[in-house]
Amino acid sequence: MNVMIGGSLPSGGYWAYYETIGGGTGGRPGKPGVSGVHVNMTNTLNTPIEIAERQYPLLFTGYRIREGSGGDGLYRGGDGIIRSFKVLTRARLSIMAERFRTRPWGLWGGDEGAPGKVTVRRSNGEVINLPSKATIDLEPGDEVIIETPGGGGYGSRR
Repeated sequence: MNVMIGGSLPSGGYWAYYETIGGGTGGRPGKPGVSGVHVNMTNTLNTPIEIAERQYPLLFTGYRIREGSGGDGLYRGGDGIIRSFKVLTRARLSIMAERFRTRPWGLWGGDEGAPGKVTVRRSNGEVINLPSKATIDLEPGDEVIIETPGGGGYGSRR
């Protein structure tokens, strides 16, 4: 889940913020999946909310495990992450992600994980569900809610 956002600062100049947000890994023989981690991605940083809020016109409204997003199975898939924020100035958001339409599959009878989802809640009450590749302009007070996919389950419990 790649999140790119930026815009003009009221005092002049520009700002840009890029973040990758982890998800859940699939269940595996003998062990459940891991929740809230980067999968097949290296050299990334879990930016602390306090640092991002200090450096950028963002106000974070949530950061937690997306409980129940991992697929069921003998060994459950790991859960994804929910990370949400409001923009404090006009901004342009771009999302580049996967697993929105095709859910993370389970193996050997395990269930699929929950798909990814990005929702924009406008300050005027409008709600927009974005596709996995999207760019949208935001106004001050708009909230972005990012839900990363959970991993697929492994093995049948039946």
